[in-house]
Amino acid sequence: MDDELRLLRAARHTVTGPAALLGDPALRGRAAEYVADLTRPYGLRVPDGLFDAPPGALGQSYGEMAAELIPAVVPPDEPVDVLVLAFAVHDVLPGRATAAYLSHVCPGTPMSFALCDQGSAAAFTGLRIAREYGCRRALLVTVEQAVLPYDAGVPVPARHRAVAMLWGALADDGAHRGDGDATGGTVGHGDNGATGDDGGAGGPERIALGGGARVTALRQHADVRADDVAALAAGEVRELTAGRTDVAVVLGADLAAAWPGHRGDTVTIGPARQPSTGLWWALLDRLAGDAARPRPVVAADYEPGLGYLSVVALEPVGRSEPVGERRADEREQPLVRLRGADGDPDPGAGQRHHQDARLPGALGERHGPLPQR
Repeated sequence: MDDELRLLRAARHTVTGPAALLGDPALRGRAAEYVADLTRPYGLRVPDGLFDAPPGALGQSYGEMAAELIPAVVPPDEPVDVLVLAFAVHDVLPGRATAAYLSHVCPGTPMSFALCDQGSAAAFTGLRIAREYGCRRALLVTVEQAVLPYDAGVPVPARHRAVAMLWGALADDGAHRGDGDATGGTVGHGDNGATGDDGGAGGPERIALGGGARVTALRQHADVRADDVAALAAGEVRELTAGRTDVAVVLGADLAAAWPGHRGDTVTIGPARQPSTGLWWALLDRLAGDAARPRPVVAADYEPGLGYLSVVALEPVGRSEPVGERRADEREQPLVRLRGADGDPDPGAGQRHHQDARLPGALGERHGPLPQR
């Protein structure tokens, strides 16, 4: 297939009610036993009687969260070829084959993958799989829950959230019939700050995307140290925008924290403590906010625990020039205002990382292994 995927539809959800499966006493008992067995070798303890608590206090089912979103983005007559479920925190029933279950409820009964242990890089890797798989339509779902039945020693996400994005081959013009049949309304967007509202609570929120957006670049860097990430991120943004001033930038909260001085009129920052969904939540805010006058977007996030920097560039469908080119009237304009705390980052930092044999390059340009941990 054409390796340029187009984002066709998207929906998201902030879940506030209890997981339905926890209403079954047998499943509750099974979940308690399974989680206790898994955590015991690591010195973690599930408190006695925890699963006697009200279901709403025990966490969520990713199968339920994702299954509720699928009809919002995948019509019955548009079968999906591949489904990717990306997450970092396991759900209330970690022994369940959730990706296989979602294949069963998704039109097309697609090949399915589950991606974890990559933190915020997982959804980018999922998009990379979709791009390389050779399919007409791919469904990428990223999920996270805000409850664990033991003390993990690290902060858990702030909210139960899920984001579903349907991607299609750019050449498959029949896959997109416009926003009217599959989107309920636009959502707000937050310039220069976190999009930390509870949008999507109470049911799936369909996102109006206009004509959609195509992927023009997708890059993942491994083993990026915290003191190197600002320069590398700035180099990537500078390369992918080529100095154009009409390109929006969306950053995950962890990358924004590691990259001081990044703020500007074109920058949107994802909500804090949503490592799996935050970047994509903010990206949808930006695309919806720009739907009336779409513009290119570069989105990036950093996984500090594993050292992954992931970057994707999107271009509105129907635009004649890709991100990286400048119109004649823009060539004398300054670069996008993205500065580090001590001024502009080292202009050679990004290039040096590209030459490091340990780091995968841009997809479609220099292929490298997927991040593994």
